[in-house]
Amino acid sequence: MKPGERWTIGALCGLVIAGAAAAPVGAYEHRRDTPSVGVQIQMGNLGRDSDWGKAFGWGRGVCIHLRNSTARNRAIGLTFEQQRFDIESPLPEDIESGLPTSLLQMQTLLFDYLFYFQRPQRRCYYAVASAGFYRPELVYERRTQAGQPMTSDVRYPGENFMGRIGGGTEYFVSRKFSFDGSISFYYLRAPDLHGLTASVQFALGAHVYAGR
Repeated sequence: MKPGERWTIGALCGLVIAGAAAAPVGAYEHRRDTPSVGVQIQMGNLGRDSDWGKAFGWGRGVCIHLRNSTARNRAIGLTFEQQRFDIESPLPEDIESGLPTSLLQMQTLLFDYLFYFQRPQRRCYYAVASAGFYRPELVYERRTQAGQPMTSDVRYPGENFMGRIGGGTEYFVSRKFSFDGSISFYYLRAPDLHGLTASVQFALGAHVYAGR
């Protein structure tokens, strides 16, 4: 086979593969009542209008998603998250005292409603709205003497309400496995703080579907 023929055949194969990937593929669609589980790592920041937003900087965390398809393009689910935000150094001068902490930790529980776009395709998009609760922990870590292990004191301000809106993209490697990237905007209700407490989080992970 001549080099020109090999190049032509290779180019045609590439076009076929690209066309197949771009075209709607029904094999990636899931039936109603199909359960799935996903894991993501995330990174984000707190809004700057509140005491927490001014005191704590960028944070990271992990989230677990449990979902169940209720229709061809809709699903409901639960999301569990563990987030951690480190204290800014140095602290801004305009925040109130009373935050002798090293970090802010949060455990969250959210009830999700998802709407999917282009669901039968290999790459599909979704919007999500959530409501739930978060449990904050203000942690003060210190070392009493050089060479001694770190000790910590924890203060619990109390559970409160949390809301979220966001969107994301799933890319299916196979019918049962996809990569999942998303961006979410959170509102944290904290009446004892001054200013709006909000957060934006970027997340990346994978999702596994059950069923045939």
